[in-house]
Amino acid sequence: MKLRLFIALPLTSNILKKIGFYEDEISKKTKINFPWIPLKNLHLTLVFLGYLGYEDYLKIDQIFKEIKFPAITAKIKKIDYGPPGNKRMIWLYVEKNKKLEELKNLLEEKLDQKQIKYQREERDFLPHINLARLKKQQNLPDIKEDLNWQIVFNELVLYQSHLKQEGALYEKLLKLDLSHHP
Repeated sequence: MKLRLFIALPLTSNILKKIGFYEDEISKKTKINFPWIPLKNLHLTLVFLGYLGYEDYLKIDQIFKEIKFPAITAKIKKIDYGPPGNKRMIWLYVEKNKKLEELKNLLEEKLDQKQIKYQREERDFLPHINLARLKKQQNLPDIKEDLNWQIVFNELVLYQSHLKQEGALYEKLLKLDLSHHP
């Protein structure tokens, strides 16, 4: 059986509370009940792997045991529709960050070394956190707002995505604590 997998950085509880409050404010201000993704599911995807088998899962488990990487401090710079020039989702845009890039590159290098065939992203890495998936894209009000929120990513997770009618459910399969590595 194939598993739909991705590697991501989950958000800490303090930033989740801030995001929840902010989502409520946007809904009140725009008078639109946006289909917000449940807060517990929010994350920053580093590598979408696609559908992989159990053998590849075991190799990824090895990668997680090999990696030593420190927690990453980054900045959420704005909220707006995404991807850029499109209104399919609502994103928190994370400022490009050398450490995020390094971790993404390290993961891809390890995946290649272990000969895991995954869905490599061809576009430039644009770090973001998806807050909502939008069905209708017409007549949406301007929601863009510059932010200057600091965020700390202290855990790396291999998620399995279960696609359901009501949206994706994410299950944490592997975790790596980044806070204990200098």
